[in-house]
Amino acid sequence: MHKEFDVIEAKAYPLGVSVCDEGLHIVAVCNQELRDSGDEFGIILYDRKHKNGVRIPFPEGSRVGAVHSMLLRGYYDRECSYLFYCGAKIWQDPYCKKIANSYSYGAKKVTLPRCMVEGAPYDWEDDRALCYPYEDVILYSLHVRGFTKHRSSGVQHRGTYPGVTEKIPYLKELGVTSLLLMPSYEFDEVMEYENVSEQLSMEQAAASYKQPPVQTDETAHNDNADKHNYRLNYWGYQKGLYYIPKSGYAHSKDAVTEYKDMVKELHKNGIEVLMQFYFPPEITSVEMLEILKYWVLEYHVDGFHVMGVDLPLAILTKEPLLSNTKILTAQHYSPEYGDYMTTTRCLGWLNDGFLYDVRRAVKGDDNMMNQLLSHVRDNRPENGIINYIAKWDGMRLADIVSYDRKHNELNGEDNQDGTDYNCSWNCGVEGKSRRKNITDLRLRQMKNALTLVFLSQGTPLLYSGDEFGNSQEGNNNPYCQDNAVGWIKWNKTESGNALLQYTKMLIELRKTHPILHSAMPLKGIDHLSCGYPDISYHGREAWRADTSPASRSVGIMYCGYYGEIDGRKDDTFFYIGINLHWSAYYLGLPQLPKGKEWALYASTDAQEKADDNVNKNQDGTSEPVQEIYVSPRTVVIYMSKDIEEPSDKRRKKR
Repeated sequence: MHKEFDVIEAKAYPLGVSVCDEGLHIVAVCNQELRDSGDEFGIILYDRKHKNGVRIPFPEGSRVGAVHSMLLRGYYDRECSYLFYCGAKIWQDPYCKKIANSYSYGAKKVTLPRCMVEGAPYDWEDDRALCYPYEDVILYSLHVRGFTKHRSSGVQHRGTYPGVTEKIPYLKELGVTSLLLMPSYEFDEVMEYENVSEQLSMEQAAASYKQPPVQTDETAHNDNADKHNYRLNYWGYQKGLYYIPKSGYAHSKDAVTEYKDMVKELHKNGIEVLMQFYFPPEITSVEMLEILKYWVLEYHVDGFHVMGVDLPLAILTKEPLLSNTKILTAQHYSPEYGDYMTTTRCLGWLNDGFLYDVRRAVKGDDNMMNQLLSHVRDNRPENGIINYIAKWDGMRLADIVSYDRKHNELNGEDNQDGTDYNCSWNCGVEGKSRRKNITDLRLRQMKNALTLVFLSQGTPLLYSGDEFGNSQEGNNNPYCQDNAVGWIKWNKTESGNALLQYTKMLIELRKTHPILHSAMPLKGIDHLSCGYPDISYHGREAWRADTSPASRSVGIMYCGYYGEIDGRKDDTFFYIGINLHWSAYYLGLPQLPKGKEWALYASTDAQEKADDNVNKNQDGTSEPVQEIYVSPRTVVIYMSKDIEEPSDKRRKKR
């Protein structure tokens, strides 16, 4: 018993500290090693009366297994904070729902931030989960801080949850339906490291690369890291306090409310919120399930990307509460998981195979056409397939066309970190270039890659900034770069604006036409008996695709009869002419149904005119041609349109 508090035994659930009708309910876990020490175990409570903290031990007989519990009867202070102790050891409550963190982002913490109890209930108004099916999703991944931290972002609250909210008009204009946030739960971004003398400083690393250190409009974190014996984990893929939004991403001291405000505003504007969680092996499947359920209930999150080893996918996907929640994973499926693949479509597979194969195809490697065509049509009824050309780790889209090798010198690890397998091509010059032939080729290559991402059947994922060519200067592992290397630079170049407009066009095209994002897999056969298969492949001659090792060109036709628009009319026919060779190529063009003709809609070659009509021969007649000319390293998009009858014929019909 404690002389200042009425301490009584309490039920051993739920874990954590909360205010209830009777008072302050306290439940904590003490591991075997600490229990065996025989030291006193309890809570350190901080409030207006006890500013330096008061220790309250758990009463004897309060333990069930490793769980200890007690109730401070009549204690209702929601502004109190606390830590747990056992002897000399002090730690944070891993189940706490709020934290009192007065440290700015990147500051080394001298004292342990204290945990807090939940505040007043939040008014979600009429907020509901959006539950978009995978085929209708345009997924956009971002780092909450890096997305708006750069001065060019133009927002008032840079690098924060409100900063993301301020960018909602941009996200809507781009066509995004769903955000995937890099880790935004509470973690300590400051990492201790050993062998400090062996680490390169930022200046030394920059000198080895023969470039000056990165200069930004703000003091960049991680410079001179060797003087401080620490560096930043900017990405956040580590264990943390899983029930709390990261306080360092908040503009105010109330990260909980700011995060909820952000989610509510995104939902109001038709945008889902998904979040990445990294779980190390010591986090049990039961803990994972409780964490995800809490974020769905408390923060209205629409989905998760769960990261770790041997993830309990069968348990997560069979949880009824998560049945409408997207669960993304890079973990390959296995029959030993059971029937979860066929019982729910909440699971989405992050397809790294698409990234590497399409990168290789775009840069012109041998023997890639079969893999490319397989990825284009890959779509499954039992789970989503997430396609991307670049993501949070690895090179940015602009860098895979500008660098042949990684440039991670600024990370201070002698360029030994990060993968060496990037499947990139610098288009003839390593790094930045002002040569017009180089910049034009790079822009065309980025457009080629994005066309294949958005016109393939799986769910497209776009990493923030790639839509206008944001660069990390060749760094494919900027996990510690809280500066202009890791941030999104919004001051776009002329080519960046051109790429942005092209990306918007692709997204709008995909969203408008059901045949480009079918709910069911396309089979490559005429199962409607309409005279055309749902998807077909073409080469120098129509209906004869060349998938030999030397081939770098192919035509793909989507039949509009297999995609009804609003259930009332057939969709458009599409022909995607792909020439990834360094020489021009002719592709055979299939004949359309009577009354329809092909028209060029878009080309990644800026010299092509979108209003050119492929059906007009040189002599001005309108007989359909049998083939199209595709420029080197170019992708063209043709759409069917109804043939307009001459005015004299229309008059005769009247």
